[in-house]
Amino acid sequence: MNERRRRIIKLGYLLTSAIGSQAVLSGGSFAAGLILIRGTTTAQYGFYVLATSALIFAVSLQNAFFNPPLARRLTGLDQAGRSALVGALYREQRRLLPKVSGISALLVIGLWTFHVFDRQTALLILVSIATSLTVLHREYFRMALYASRRTLPILAADIAYITVLIAGIALSQYTIAPAFFAVTSLGLAAAVSGLMLSRSQGQIEPLRLDGNPHILREIAPVSLWSSVGAAVHWSFSQGYIYLVAATLDVNAVAAIAATRLPMMPMNLIASGIGAMMLPLASNWLHHHGPKALWRRLSLLALGLAFSTIGYFLLLWLARDWIFSEVLKKQFAQRDELLLLWAGIVLLVVIRDQLAYLLAAQGRFRALTSITAVCAAVSLATGYAGMQRFGPPGALVGVLVGELLNLTGIVSLSFRRGAPAASAMA
Repeated sequence: MNERRRRIIKLGYLLTSAIGSQAVLSGGSFAAGLILIRGTTTAQYGFYVLATSALIFAVSLQNAFFNPPLARRLTGLDQAGRSALVGALYREQRRLLPKVSGISALLVIGLWTFHVFDRQTALLILVSIATSLTVLHREYFRMALYASRRTLPILAADIAYITVLIAGIALSQYTIAPAFFAVTSLGLAAAVSGLMLSRSQGQIEPLRLDGNPHILREIAPVSLWSSVGAAVHWSFSQGYIYLVAATLDVNAVAAIAATRLPMMPMNLIASGIGAMMLPLASNWLHHHGPKALWRRLSLLALGLAFSTIGYFLLLWLARDWIFSEVLKKQFAQRDELLLLWAGIVLLVVIRDQLAYLLAAQGRFRALTSITAVCAAVSLATGYAGMQRFGPPGALVGVLVGELLNLTGIVSLSFRRGAPAASAMA
């Protein structure tokens, strides 16, 4: 009983720290979005949303590629082994990112030269590319520290990140290009936070950059499928916003993003738990088996679902005050957009937790196949919906995609013949 109680307390500490860190990010991100909505034009806020969606894509790819081997391999390694693994993966990240960013920047400059992009768009994309370097550096060490279950350094770095970000965004509204300077502030905040995280990692387990020279080749069979799955899922969970911009306009992007903002706390709390869940799920699978893991994930998903419903009911009652007094903006079809966002977030918080059974088992190819089908249906439904209903039609597509994705994950989880975690390690 004492051992069980100790494990429960330790799990509670880890989840509380992760949620605390995510609460800081959630509150800070809400404040940053609120400042931009209240202090700038709808179009400038829309441009900021488009830029940050691209950064989310880059983070999703990196996390999908590096997180599975980190989460699953660190569990059985001693300190020297952990230092070598984290160092080897960081070495490869540091080697690849400048090349990819440089090629991307040259491509944007070329398109600008041939007048495919106007000056404002090109500069925004270029600063987003530069910002991605600091953002990905920060995210790598957040991921490594979470995999090692070191949550306090992450919380301190996240507080610094949000402090710098809010200060920068508050100043950006007084400039002639708020979106450009807001993204620049995001990059500066990520640089400060990333420096703190890398120092914390070095103090806990000094990096060995001379680790396994073939590490990318070893992790590629699983990590590539995971990355493709993340890219495909982003296409309908985040990337649809570019379809909105192309089909409607940037003001529609702002309306969809602004009505999502009040739901952000629940979405980001789930994300905070998710940062710890793959290492935990891998450990639970190893020690207790898939049935016990499924029960734990289901209970967590159920708790988050009830929390989401309760939160939305309070939000719905206060919606008029929130948009008139807090956001200082009104949008056509506001209530329809808010209801659709509630349904999407509810599905997401359930799906995110249940998917960790398949992720811990290394079944990324199956997850990618499901997600690809869902993305195709989602984007097609969203495009048709926008033609008929405007901005809410885009969210109908996302809702359909998330519902299909959740159905597919549950179905796969109950299929027999799933590979053992040890066989995929």
